[in-house]
Amino acid sequence: MCAGKKLRLNRIFRRSTGRTVIIALDHGRRHGPLRGIEDLGQVVERVLRAEVDALMMTPAMIERVADCIAGRVSVIARIDGTGTVKGPDETDDRLIASVARAVKVGADAVSIMVYLGSPREAQNLEKLARVVEDADAYGMPVLAEVLPRPPHLPEVRDSRVVAYASRIAAELGADVIKTYYTGDGFEHVVRCTPAPIVVLGGPRREAHLAPLVDAYEAIKRGARGVAYGRNVFQFERPEVMARALLYVVHERIKPREAMERALSDLS
Repeated sequence: MCAGKKLRLNRIFRRSTGRTVIIALDHGRRHGPLRGIEDLGQVVERVLRAEVDALMMTPAMIERVADCIAGRVSVIARIDGTGTVKGPDETDDRLIASVARAVKVGADAVSIMVYLGSPREAQNLEKLARVVEDADAYGMPVLAEVLPRPPHLPEVRDSRVVAYASRIAAELGADVIKTYYTGDGFEHVVRCTPAPIVVLGGPRREAHLAPLVDAYEAIKRGARGVAYGRNVFQFERPEVMARALLYVVHERIKPREAMERALSDLS
């Protein structure tokens, strides 16, 4: 691994634990003004109070909040985003920015979607391989958000399916895999994937401890962190959920205690 990639990854993953809490704020490229990120600058300020490890945003949004985040947090540039939720095919997610632009806005990594099992699987994998090659020239890590999809992979949260998809992304050069936490069997996913795995949060959960429980169990089974979006920025106090995640991921504190500590810290 080249020095540039090593330095950037160590800005995302804490040296003390080897783990990370990434807050994904890139949903606007697919959902528009989703609840919780209507005012992106405000939510960025709130989660930064928790001292999270990294934020994920599109290059355009990184530019808009650069003054706020400079020197305070690592940043991951989402460089694809043509598959909108109201468009004809959300898996038709092509590039919206280059690796060079991500370098220009100061990113420590780039991220792209990879839909294994979808009719556009080949295009998704070709995109990943090309981004990996481009990123290598800059010493830029690539985070692949790997999501199994019907019709060929209908059991999207089955551990064997997630392991299959994650291994393929790693074989094509992804440095970090973001994917589903599968519960029992997640150890198999970790064992089969020669790249660190961070688990995604998905839609907002009604039970406020549920995202923390998933994070706690995933870390116990070998995940290297979380990349949560809606379960943070749609929480009543995003900074509290973000701080609780830090306690769970880095200190392995149980969910209820983590939430109580976070509430006390940020009261």
